[in-house]
Amino acid sequence: MKVLLSAGMIQGGRSGVGRYVIALGEALVREQKSVDLYIAGLDADRALFPWLADDRWVSIPADMGGGVKNLIWHQLKLNPIVRELKIDLVHIPSYRRMLWNCAVPQVATIHDCAPFILREKYDFFRGFFGRVIVPRIARRVRRVIAVSETTGRDVIRYMKVPSSRVTVVPNGIDHGMFKPSGAEAVAAFKQRKKLDQPFFLYVARLEHPAKNHVRLIHAFEKLVASGRFGGQLILPGAPWHRAEVIEQAVADSPVRERIRLEGFVDNADLPLWYASAEALIFPSLMEGFGLPLLESQACGTRIACANSTSLPEVAGPVGILFDGLDENSIAAAMEKLSTMEDAERRACEAAGIEWAGGFTWSSHARAAAEIYRETLQTH
Repeated sequence: MKVLLSAGMIQGGRSGVGRYVIALGEALVREQKSVDLYIAGLDADRALFPWLADDRWVSIPADMGGGVKNLIWHQLKLNPIVRELKIDLVHIPSYRRMLWNCAVPQVATIHDCAPFILREKYDFFRGFFGRVIVPRIARRVRRVIAVSETTGRDVIRYMKVPSSRVTVVPNGIDHGMFKPSGAEAVAAFKQRKKLDQPFFLYVARLEHPAKNHVRLIHAFEKLVASGRFGGQLILPGAPWHRAEVIEQAVADSPVRERIRLEGFVDNADLPLWYASAEALIFPSLMEGFGLPLLESQACGTRIACANSTSLPEVAGPVGILFDGLDENSIAAAMEKLSTMEDAERRACEAAGIEWAGGFTWSSHARAAAEIYRETLQTH
């Protein structure tokens, strides 16, 4: 079956959707031989798909790479390509690019329903599009892949998609990349990055208020003031919506010398960031999944996260949960991690590695291919 997967919105592979498309595409090409995969994307992103044959690459014009223009391209230009290539099924991996009218059966992956849950994150146009237009399109899609049980329930609740058309398929992680690192590699990385103190890590783009950095910074201040932790808080992530609020919170902090804004970090360095950290602290207010929770555990690093949206189901049995709206609760979780006895620490690390091992892109691709087959059989 000929399947076209859209990669027109992957932001150079830096976004969560970008990582999803790359990982799913590779697993489909390498392991699901019944799927003849085509990928539509910007030529600037072609190098991110080295495993895809050139004749399976569909080029999106460079001037159609922006948000609204890219959306229009999908609505007006994708169907003629689908007909020309005799594509059997289209897979759209982001709700913003779902097609109102698709020439062939359409499957969509929905990662979250943020416009309904974090309304303050969106301006009028984006909020209207996400809350009014997107649900109408979603109800026209043949099948929806939801990446978590939480997202699946939200799609049914907010977008009114029939439950019979929603299938939960958890994301995977790259276990070849995210695995425990040797002591020598960690020591060399710490020296290169000048990491001479224990530190808590939060991997997330600098987005306010959704990623909840400001409460984390205030919680860290409380932890340091208590005298129970003498290390650092390190915040890797590219500037995003209202990043200046986060940057100002750091500048105004009485412990600003202990807080590091790292900017965007290369994916290749992420395993060593995780392995070098005291723990991952993840206070995000809204996540459809939360890949860093699994990536960190796969690297042998303990985690704590907010007890909201999808995070508890992804964190698993040894993730420490806290109230993301309560600075004292966040601080208490960090204190628990920093004062944990060695035996409990080792047990948490081992259990985290085992838990993360159950999430693979192979299983996600296998489920996606089965959804493609079922969709075409009922067409």
